Amino acid sequence: MATRERAEIENGVSLPSVGMDANKRRVTYFYKPNIDAHYHGEEYPMNPFRVDITHNLIVHYGLHRLMQINRPFLADKVDIARFHSDDYVEFLSTVSPQILAENFDSNYCQLKRFNIGGDFPILNGLFDFCRVSAGGSIGAAVCLNCSNADITINWAGGWHHAKKTKASGFCYVNDIVLGILELLKVHRVLEFCDFGP
Repeated sequence: MATRERAEIENGVSLPSVGMDANKRRVTYFYKPNIDAHYHGEEYPMNPFRVDITHNLIVHYGLHRLMQINRPFLADKVDIARFHSDDYVEFLSTVSPQILAENFDSNYCQLKRFNIGGDFPILNGLFDFCRVSAGGSIGAAVCLNCSNADITINWAGGWHHAKKTKASGFCYVNDIVLGILELLKVHRVLEFCDFGP
């Protein structure tokens, strides 16, 4: 790598070009420190501590100098309800281990209806984690929409299995759909031809 290109990379928030267009890529990275405070338990395979481990590796290798790092905003109920049903969002925002312990019988129907329990533990700060995840993906989409970045990363995101009205596949809130809905405010969807039989 030429000295000039290395200096530009080290002084800016971009990666070297890898394409034929010779443009540097501006990378924005969303990260909330101590996201691992939202501990999901040993049996839960998608623990947020992985986000902190990834961030520590990024810092250790000096990659953070090549990116703009932003703290995700906390998505509110209205943001999350752009995809999820109001009653599901309300349940996620109010349920806690204490409320569940006090009123298990009255909450049992809702737990079944929203697929909560078992693989989807009720945790202290559950909705705050959902807000961070959704806020990072929405914020990443906003950066792309405003042309403030060419590449955006939200390590606390990617929870793409959650359904409109219930948790699914270890995911409570579908931040991917929320990010796509934000992108659709500016970008149009291309229609693909079906080349199948």
